[in-house]
Parts: sequence; structure tokens; C-alpha cells
Amino acid sequence: MRRNRRGLATSLLALSLTLTACTSGGGKEGSAAFGSLDREDKGTLKVGYFNEEAFYMQYGNAFQAMFPNVELEVVSTEEAMSADDPVAAMESFIEEQQPDAVLLTEDQYAELAKDGKLYDLDAAVKQDSFDLDSFLPSVIDLLKARGGGKLYGLSPTFSSQALYYNKDLFDKYGVPYPTDGMSWEEVMQLAARFPAKKGSDNVSMDKVGADDALYGLSLPMQTQDSFELIREIGEAKGLLYADSEAKTVSFDTPEWKAVVQSVVDGYKSGSISTVASQGGGGQGGLMIRGMGGGKTTFSFGPATMRFMSGQAAMTVDGPMLMNMMGIKGVKMATATKAAGSGEGGSVKAPGQDVNWDLVTIPTDPSQQGVTGSMSLDTIFAINASSENLPAAWEFLKYANGEQLAKTSSKSSPALSARTAYKNEADGKNIDAFYNEKINEQALLQEESLPDGFAASFEEMAAGQINQAVQGTQSVDDALKAIQSQGQDLLTKALADEAAE
Repeated sequence: MRRNRRGLATSLLALSLTLTACTSGGGKEGSAAFGSLDREDKGTLKVGYFNEEAFYMQYGNAFQAMFPNVELEVVSTEEAMSADDPVAAMESFIEEQQPDAVLLTEDQYAELAKDGKLYDLDAAVKQDSFDLDSFLPSVIDLLKARGGGKLYGLSPTFSSQALYYNKDLFDKYGVPYPTDGMSWEEVMQLAARFPAKKGSDNVSMDKVGADDALYGLSLPMQTQDSFELIREIGEAKGLLYADSEAKTVSFDTPEWKAVVQSVVDGYKSGSISTVASQGGGGQGGLMIRGMGGGKTTFSFGPATMRFMSGQAAMTVDGPMLMNMMGIKGVKMATATKAAGSGEGGSVKAPGQDVNWDLVTIPTDPSQQGVTGSMSLDTIFAINASSENLPAAWEFLKYANGEQLAKTSSKSSPALSARTAYKNEADGKNIDAFYNEKINEQALLQEESLPDGFAASFEEMAAGQINQAVQGTQSVDDALKAIQSQGQDLLTKALADEAAE
């Protein structure tokens, strides 16, 4: 599923795992080509990156060997990345620090590009014949879509989602394996063929796998609420729940009802696992600490980890799950922590013995291959006000270059944006992550909606869906409530935006 309105959590998590960088769109035009930078040339380069040590380890040392007379300065973006409003914080950071090149999240990239704070790379790409054709087309498409049609940054890696499946469970119950290009309806039908056995949402992490729970489909690890799956399926079908230009919410429709009904039925029957509690709660979770042991910690509740424990036939998730399942020997530090306590301890991450593979994320036959699951975790962009453009461009070329992609593909868990250097995946169908097209319609809706509306709408909708799942209201009543309350939220958000 799409990261929660392309929120910061996924980007920070990818940073903590891969230590790569950047994105942007819609800023200063690079119509005039700038001079080249030779190895012997002197210069300076100021880079905004999460922390200095990580930068030199990943990029700085090698770049200085290439350009020994370029003086490097690294300014930390950790405070901006961890701020309550990372976009506004990054705008302030760039204004105050004036880095030449900077690592951005996708949301930061889009907003800074729109505000004219980033350098248009088109002229530089043409001047150096920088080969964009070696990148996954969807990555370049997404960069341009988020940049208002122009290229303001480059991303060496990307994240997307695929449908994981447990081959042993499919064999045991005589269910045919899923295949690339399936629709959501087909996947839900497969999920319903497994004998559902609901487990406890409040089981502790050290007890995951100890009960006899079985689900046809479990939710992604970072699923926050019961509405996310509904939104994902709806977007795959080309459904939109709000139109800011028309100032209307459109959710109480036959098309949305069909989606909601199928998901609610799946939750009720137990063929789809439910979210334990807001934020993945439960009696513990898998915790992954951010860079340098910092304060950024990601917690995944037990109810979202049924696939890793062999208790779900399928799940939709990103490449991080592949790494946690043991691909390429990646070891992730984990700890259990009782809810509300400060106690922690080591625990072996489940999933090492699951016989699994993956296929493309479900899409809709009307938009084959189109999905909103792709995101760019690490985008490098150039400050439109930079006075060191040649050095900044050389750095972007290196960070997104062929040689680094080749090296990283052998050691990094991230998905390389350069298709020639797809990660080695122990015979797994890694192409499932690459065979996706961006959902431009969903992107346009996301960017046109007032700030904060999508999050408020989805939180409200999740509450109504939960009531339908619990049987305290019908699906029809849930649709009517979401329609009415959603319209009120949109009207207020538009009024607040107009008053600013």
C-alpha cells in the first residue's frame, strides 16, 4: 500500500536501512549549461544529509577520492527530518544553511520544487548525456510527476510493494499460487479459500506463531488502520474519494460500496487479518531503531507479522519484508517491549523458515500494472541558489551513477533504480517490484487536497469501517457516515486553506 499519504515513516526507515539519498521538483530552470568539473579543479561542496558519518561512509570518501581538491562540508538534516512538519523544517533548513546538494524525502522534494527552491536538471542531463534510460522508467516518471513535469532530483533507489505468498500453505490446502497481474478480486478469492482461524490481536511478540491462527491475507507491516486496504483497492480501480476543485466528497457510491463490502467481509470472516490497534499496538512489536541509535524507532505489532510467522498465506508489503525474511543475509536488530513498559530484550525475527515467493501487487484490469505503491525514499537534489553547480551536479551523478549502483546491489537491501543492478534475491521474483506504473490520477488527487485533509478523512473512515467490522453498524450506514463526515472535513479544510 502507499505509504500513509507518502508519510515520513517509510522514508526515515529506508534511510536507517540503506543510507542513501534525495528528490525534488518544480524549481529553478537549468536552461543555461554550467561548466564541467575536472579532477584537478578546486572547489567547495556543502551537502545536507542525515548525519556526517553516514554520508562519508556511503558517498563522501569515494567522492573526495574522485575530486581531491573539492572541500566537502556536511550539515545534518536529522532535526528537519524528525520535525513535526518535515517539509516546513526542510524549507527552513535550506534557507538557513544553503547547502549545494541535499537529501530529501518525496514530500519535501515535491513542495520545494513547487516553491522554486530546486534546480531543474534537464539542461545538465542533456549537457552530459546522462543516461536516464538505464533507470526504471517509473522512477523517472514519479520524479517528474512530483516535480510538476520537470526533473529536479535523482533517486538511486526506490520502494514499491509486491504480493508475498507462502508456498507451503498454498500446497497444504491445494490452492493455486497467485500470479503476476492478478486483480484484487482474484486475490481476495484466493484468501477466502484458506480455512480462517482468527488469532489474538494482543498476542505478545514472543508468542507470535504459538497459536493456531491462519489468515488468507495479512496486512502490511506498517498498516495503521483498517481503511488503508480499502483505499489501495479503490485507487487501483481509479476511484477517488474527494475532489477539491469540485469541493465534494464522493464515497457513498456503488463502486466504493463493492470495495468496502469485500474488505469488511474479509475482516469479519478472518480471511484478512485486522490491525491490532492504532499504530500496530498489541503486547509488543518488532522495533527498528534509526541511524546511530537515535530516537527514531519503528514498531510493528504482532498482528501485522502473521506472514513472517507462517500464519498467513499472503501479504502485500515492500522490500523491507524481504530483508527481514533473510534475503542476502541482512540482519535487523529487533527487540520486544511490553506495552507501556521500559523493558526490552532480544528476539529472533520470525520468517527465516517460511518457503515464500512474490508476484506483482494486485491491480485492476482497467489499469493493468498501475499502482500507487511506488515511493522514492532517497532523492538527491540541487539547491536552486547554489553557487557551486558543477560540484553539486558531479555529486548527484556519482550518487546516482552506475558504479555505485553496481557496488550497492551486492550489499544494500534497497531496490536499485538502475534496472541493470537489481538486487540478488536468492531466486525470488524480484521483478515483481519493478513491473509497476505510477498512479498519476491518485498523485494528482493527493497533491490537490488541502493539507491535513487526507489524514483526517482516513482516520475518520477507519473508525466507521471498524464499526462495520464489529457489527455495530451496516456497511451502508458506514458509507453514509463517511460521506457526510468526509464532506464536513473537506469543507472545513478548504475554508481553512482559503483563510491562510
